[in-house]
Amino acid sequence: MSQPLTPGDAEARTAPCRDTVEQQIIRAYVRLMFEPKQDDGSRTITIMRVGSLEVRLTEHHQDYDLPTFPPLWVELYSHMSNSVISYCGCYEFDEDELDAAVELALSAYTRLTDLQ
Repeated sequence: MSQPLTPGDAEARTAPCRDTVEQQIIRAYVRLMFEPKQDDGSRTITIMRVGSLEVRLTEHHQDYDLPTFPPLWVELYSHMSNSVISYCGCYEFDEDELDAAVELALSAYTRLTDLQ
């Protein structure tokens, strides 16, 4: 017999609309500026959690020797494997970059289903 869903389980299986995710990413970007830097000069903030997956925004220390390396990364992190399982790099969250970040965040719902 299957176990009843808890409110957290139901939320983890229901993907929010694209506009909501886009707003969460933009808010996280603003909040990121107030996060303390880590030892390596980077900053990380959680955008959203989907079950055992976490969508994070990381700003890496700008290395001027690598000018083509994007300073911002949206990462899909798995707490089960303790690793980043997908990511996309961004320079300034223009329309295309923001769209890619939203797609990555929404992919957490599909990946979570695949993991179960």
